[in-house]
Amino acid sequence: MKIHAEDLLTFLAVAETGSVGGATRILNRSQPAVSERLRSLQAAIGETLYTRAGRGICLTAAGESLVPLVRRLQEDLQQVDAWAGRHRNLQEGQLRITASNTVANYFLMEHLAQFRRSYPGVHLQIRTGSLDLSAIAWHSWDLVFTEEAVPATRLPPYMEQIAWREDEIVVILPMGHPWVREGRQSVTWEEVLREPIVWREPGSGIRRRVERALQAAGLQPPYSVEVTGIEALRDAVAAGLGVGFASVEALDKVRWPLASLRLSPPDGLFWTLYVLHPEPSLCSHALKAMLSLLLGTESP
Repeated sequence: MKIHAEDLLTFLAVAETGSVGGATRILNRSQPAVSERLRSLQAAIGETLYTRAGRGICLTAAGESLVPLVRRLQEDLQQVDAWAGRHRNLQEGQLRITASNTVANYFLMEHLAQFRRSYPGVHLQIRTGSLDLSAIAWHSWDLVFTEEAVPATRLPPYMEQIAWREDEIVVILPMGHPWVREGRQSVTWEEVLREPIVWREPGSGIRRRVERALQAAGLQPPYSVEVTGIEALRDAVAAGLGVGFASVEALDKVRWPLASLRLSPPDGLFWTLYVLHPEPSLCSHALKAMLSLLLGTESP
């Protein structure tokens, strides 16, 4: 028979108070409930742990040897309870986050800093870089930030996907470019394609969004210069290798010696960032707090 922790703790209360009645007062349980726990424990062990002695009890040799073991169990359970309390109160915990460089650098870090100020005891593990969604180990991450929606067929059933942020994509170009000197506010795709273009690497969400927009317009994007990373894109465009594409919010947060113009006027070109996380029943206290912050539902 299986030995239950509650039966052992009931036995310890009886042993330390010296009576079943004393245990009922400590445990706030009825005497029949305490007696049933004791019977269950002795049946599982297969040996008598105490005998009646007047209005109290007297431990057998087996009962005496069991007491210190149960005390250690009680201490361990108290430590577990304290640990659970720290997690509930967000004094402790862990969040495992992965995001592309663009999302991490220009959209996410301010939220992580705010979370860290509120919950300094929660350990943040952050991995940035290109996301290979075909090979990602979903169970290894609490939050996954992507630059486009992930098809439902590629997600495990316990993962949820939320449209998190929308931002505009613009063309970036040197300050001395003729369009800037002319005071232009926007350019058409046909005009852009007459310029040399500096592209981000194939895994870039901005690149994929621009490519889809060109294909939807029936245009073939040319490829002459390709760089890895947004910093390399900035440097290449500033050096005059061509025009490039970047997000408005990213540009607002950095001081680049570059100008920007709206694409596909008058509506512009927009992209959506997504956050993926386990379903609510699988979310830790720390993850729920982070989602509230990210989605703007955090209590004041």
